[in-house]
Amino acid sequence: MKSYKALLNSLSNDPSLRQLTDDEVTKLRKIFLKTFQDLDECCKKYNLTVMLIGGTVIGAVRHNGFIPWDDDLDVAMPREDFEKLKKIFDQELGDKYILSSPNYKNNANNRFPMMLVKNTLFVEAGNSPEDEVSKIKIDIFIIENVPTNSIYRKIKGLWCSALMAMGSYVDTYEHQNEFFKNYMCKTVEGRKAYNRRIRLGKLFSFNDFQKWMNIIDKACQYKKETSLMGIPSGRGHYFGEIRPRETFLPVSEGLFENIAVNLPGNPDDYISNLYGKDYMTLPPEDKRERHFFVDIAFRKEDYDV
Repeated sequence: MKSYKALLNSLSNDPSLRQLTDDEVTKLRKIFLKTFQDLDECCKKYNLTVMLIGGTVIGAVRHNGFIPWDDDLDVAMPREDFEKLKKIFDQELGDKYILSSPNYKNNANNRFPMMLVKNTLFVEAGNSPEDEVSKIKIDIFIIENVPTNSIYRKIKGLWCSALMAMGSYVDTYEHQNEFFKNYMCKTVEGRKAYNRRIRLGKLFSFNDFQKWMNIIDKACQYKKETSLMGIPSGRGHYFGEIRPRETFLPVSEGLFENIAVNLPGNPDDYISNLYGKDYMTLPPEDKRERHFFVDIAFRKEDYDV
């Protein structure tokens, strides 16, 4: 049986769905780069660390820029630095951007923060054009300290993973979308997965989705600096990106679309752990991840990018 994530990825590769035009891809990537550069400039001003992360690191290493079929840009920050960013974000970046994050004034619509570009539209599955997060955005993943005690780490990780599952179910339940529902229910597997998530979402809806995100954000934190770090909100959830501290910090340098960027301290170890040792080999077309989206619009002259 396919996982829910695998089902979503199969939807994103369905040729019948709306596809980005070459012009839209060009505009979208320009906005991603401008957003990142503005964030990076702000972080340098306040001596904060921000680095590329996830598939964007593969793009930097393998393509010196965007993966040809990619439609996002991901960054990461250590928890301490991100907490500082929250305090100065509106002052430094609030004219063009909105910071959506758990345990922040702009309630999160995801388990990780997002830097949203004002006056744009990017509607993903499960969202509507009216949702605050239905904008062009870059995702900000938080790098957390991880306990070195294996028993405590296991307990903490399982608890965080359980909370993430509950919050994800409530997300599906609260943000029911007829287009997405009909698409999922085209197959037996999809219908079963969707209906299961609705039932579980209703069961755990004693907390609303945003409260679940706040709870998850707090649960993933660990104040003590240790020899291990991870990204609990990332694709591997709590356990998937736990690496030695030096894999993340201090950062290394790289180029992305001819822009100087920070990468994880050991990009090879980071990428190999997440994607396998053969990450320099292009995956087959049906394994190339894309986001499942419904509509996109560029407004206000796309900030002259």
